[in-house]
Amino acid sequence: MTEPTTAETVIDPKYIGNDSYSKPKKEYLDRLAKMNNEELLDATEKMIWLSAYATNNRRSDYHWQCDACYDECKRRTDEPDLYDRAWKQAAGS
Repeated sequence: MTEPTTAETVIDPKYIGNDSYSKPKKEYLDRLAKMNNEELLDATEKMIWLSAYATNNRRSDYHWQCDACYDECKRRTDEPDLYDRAWKQAAGS
């Protein structure tokens, strides 16, 4: 396997394909990437809560969307505790 060029984006295999509404999962990833840290914090808190709420439905989009929020939070090295903050806020609500 060759290394991606700067014009290519590496997508985790779990994000390949469509969501439950037949929209490409990449659209959600792109939306997350465009958010500033505060917007991402809010979106992540919401997804953590929704993923926990949908625990009885293993095929729910909320689970992979929560994973995507986690991955985006960890990708941002300027605020490494972003996901932890969102989790604490979700746990308190």
